[in-house]
Amino acid sequence: MRRTGLAFFLILAFARALCAADLGAVVVVGPEWERFTNRDGTGLYHEILDNIFTRQGVHIARTYAPPQRSNDLVQAGRADMMTCRDRAAEPLFVARYPMYEADFHVFFNRRQQPEWEGPQTLAGKTVVFRMGYYSERNFPESVTMREVRTPDAALSMVLLGRADYYVDDLNFIQESLADARIPFNRDDYAIQVAGRRQYFPVLLDSPRGRAIEQWYARGMERLHNTGELREIYEKWGFAYPCFNFPQ
Repeated sequence: MRRTGLAFFLILAFARALCAADLGAVVVVGPEWERFTNRDGTGLYHEILDNIFTRQGVHIARTYAPPQRSNDLVQAGRADMMTCRDRAAEPLFVARYPMYEADFHVFFNRRQQPEWEGPQTLAGKTVVFRMGYYSERNFPESVTMREVRTPDAALSMVLLGRADYYVDDLNFIQESLADARIPFNRDDYAIQVAGRRQYFPVLLDSPRGRAIEQWYARGMERLHNTGELREIYEKWGFAYPCFNFPQ
C-alpha cells in the first residue's frame, strides 16, 4: 500500500514539475496515414498535437514506424507517444481521450458469403488484416485471424479465396481497391460495417509518460472548450468523437 502511495506521489510530483518547466522534445511515433500523419507535417493527429504541445512551447519530434514497432519504441523509452491504437498492454497505457473514432469494415465476396447479419456473421470465418491493426477483442469468438504486412496482401487473400473477409478502415479498403493488382468484378463483392472503435495515444506507464498524458488531456479539454478541436476534425473531414470531457 505504501509503495502504491509513493508511486502515485512521485508521478503527481513529476507531472506538476513538467507542467511548470520545459518537457523537452516529445517524441511521437506511428505509421504514416494520409489525412492523419502526412509526411509534410499536416493531418489530423499532427494538427491536434501541434495545438496541444507546439503552441505551448513544447517541441514535437515525429518518427514514422509500423504499429508494432511504434509500440516497441514507446515501451523501450525511445519514444514518448504512439499514435494511435484502440488498446495497450502493460507497461503501456492509452490516454484518457481518443484522437479518432470510426467504424471499421469488412470486404468480402458476396457469392461465397451471401448473408450478412452484422458482426456475428464473422463467427467461424477467416479474417485478414494488416499486422498489429486488430485483435481478438474486435471480433466474435471462433474467428480465425491472419495478419499480413500490407493492405494489398490482405485484399489479395480475399480475391484469391484464401480468406473470407478483409478488415480495415473504409478509407484504406477503398484505397486498396483502387490499387488492386488482381482483376475482379466489383459486383461480386460487398463492404459492410463490422464494428466501431476509438483510437488513443499510447504511452509508457512511467512518471514521464503520465505527465505527458496529463498535458495531452488538459490540452484536449482546452481545445474542446474553445471550439478549436471540433474545427480541426471538420477541416480534415472526420466525425467528432464521443468524448467524455468533464462538464
